Amino acid sequence: MGIERDTEAIAYARELGGGPEYLHADVHEHQPATSAYDVAIIMSQSFGFFDNETNRELLARLAGGIRKGGRIVLDLWTPDFFIAHQGERTLDTPSGPVRERKRFDHGRLRVHLTYPDGAEEDFDWQLFTPPQMKSFADSVGLTLATACTNFDSAEKPNAANPRIQFVLQKDD
Repeated sequence: MGIERDTEAIAYARELGGGPEYLHADVHEHQPATSAYDVAIIMSQSFGFFDNETNRELLARLAGGIRKGGRIVLDLWTPDFFIAHQGERTLDTPSGPVRERKRFDHGRLRVHLTYPDGAEEDFDWQLFTPPQMKSFADSVGLTLATACTNFDSAEKPNAANPRIQFVLQKDD
């Protein structure tokens, strides 16, 4: 089952055909049935939007939804990369330049965007090092099976790559 809060993204996925059943929901509010899935995959930093406790509650709900031996794959951003790449930059888009300001502050990546029409948005995410994710996973009954980058278990996370993948396993 694919869970997505953006109805346009679901419509596009359905147009492509095949794949899972899609549920229009926000993962923050979704309560999976106990032991309903073998795996839960959260892509593209779609985890960590909330405060520490809410992020932990979300991970606990996901853990409850996977079977014994099941896994949760989190595709997130690497703190070391964003610590090294703080600051401002301009992104050229079809609508005009978007100004981006990034800073890493108390374990969170904070991003401020200014759009060509003057509108502004702020985003922030909790980021995790492998030891932090191990502790976080342990706190909800999961084990950190691996931390890697480029979806390659042999490639360790590093400051040169913005992405990190964590594979968490439910052992009992």
